[in-house]
Amino acid sequence: MFNIPVSPGALAGHGRIYVVQGAAGGDGASTVAANLAGLLALSDPERVVLIDLEGYGAVRSRMGLPVGECLVNILDWEDIHGPGEVARGLFNHSSGTMVVPGVIHYDHVEKVDPALVFKMLTLLKDSYDYIILDCPPAGMNNSTWAAALVADVVFAVFRPDRASLDLLQENKSFLFRLGCQDRVYAVLNQAGIPGGIRPGDLEGKPGMNIIGILPYSVAVAESNNRRQLVVHTRPRDQFTRAMQLLADSIPD
Repeated sequence: MFNIPVSPGALAGHGRIYVVQGAAGGDGASTVAANLAGLLALSDPERVVLIDLEGYGAVRSRMGLPVGECLVNILDWEDIHGPGEVARGLFNHSSGTMVVPGVIHYDHVEKVDPALVFKMLTLLKDSYDYIILDCPPAGMNNSTWAAALVADVVFAVFRPDRASLDLLQENKSFLFRLGCQDRVYAVLNQAGIPGGIRPGDLEGKPGMNIIGILPYSVAVAESNNRRQLVVHTRPRDQFTRAMQLLADSIPD
């Protein structure tokens, strides 16, 4: 409608688009998105793209790309119009992940609009196998709903606390109104954190549709602080193993 693509099939290309967004800020969507991209890149190097739609975003920090060292940013795509120009908008990270970092100034966030998102995804889907978008919560940012419309899978990341659970229901309701109900899957992050709701009390509840349970792990915080991906540095960590199970569970 009005030339807006409203389903994954609306964009040509073989690549799969995964939107990772949290029920609320701080639920760990950036950590999940970055590590999912890094995990897929282990077997498919330089064929996986990680896009920061969080604005200034945490992807720069996770991937060790501070503005002072990396000026490549999502607004470069305003001047990219064909497949031959795509490389100019990507940073080839040592993890094997191709990264589209967020804006370099806070006041540029509003320039990341749906038209830019659709153009970028159209070009990338034709050239890359996986496109993973780290997004703000759906309903709070126009670029998230745009990405969700054409995503093959939308992950709703939440923590095991009451506030996050309450926001998860509204988050999923918004995504359902977009017509994404068959593509939305919940991911419980930091399961087992002291004081948190037990995973066993959540599994099987109507409407939850939990596809992955990621355990609380000190190794995740340590890796984040070192600008590393835990799936690369700690392959035997319980979080890494759970991420692999999540990747293996993603519907085709």
